[in-house]
Amino acid sequence: MPAETKIEEVACLKEKFEQAVSLVLADYRGLSANEMVELRERFTKAGAEFRVVKDTLARIAAEQAGLSNLVDFFAGPIGIAFGYDDPVLAFKLCEECRKAYSPRYTLRGGVFEGEVITEDKLLRYATLPSREELLAKLAMLLASPMRALAVVLQAKLRELATVLNEIRKQREQ
Repeated sequence: MPAETKIEEVACLKEKFEQAVSLVLADYRGLSANEMVELRERFTKAGAEFRVVKDTLARIAAEQAGLSNLVDFFAGPIGIAFGYDDPVLAFKLCEECRKAYSPRYTLRGGVFEGEVITEDKLLRYATLPSREELLAKLAMLLASPMRALAVVLQAKLRELATVLNEIRKQREQ
């Protein structure tokens, strides 16, 4: 019979799997304790979460959460990066950590908005612009025609003022 703590851990993991919009599975073995603390702090500061879990508990929680395709990635102790708000945040942070701690920190796979991602596609998702970057580009694109219209109208007003000034000079003479 499973221990109460393991049942609670599976329930907690299942809830996190269901809440996360993206998650990345990583092999962290070989990192020192200080490096793990730095890694967790990096994720926490960015608004994501990195947890080390037992593979059997993670496998059970993934199956309960409807992520049965993810079960194949669980072999040995594994670290899971959860992204809750921005779907690409967990991928970006994991890619940064992979570069910083290579070869001791490797990526295995992940989930991007319900779709299981293999290791070879992780880099593609890590290079996607964040939600804030996309919103800024959209705002710039929407504002660009208005700015162009304002510049054109301002130029026409200047031309009108110049013409009126010339007419006034001619009448004064």
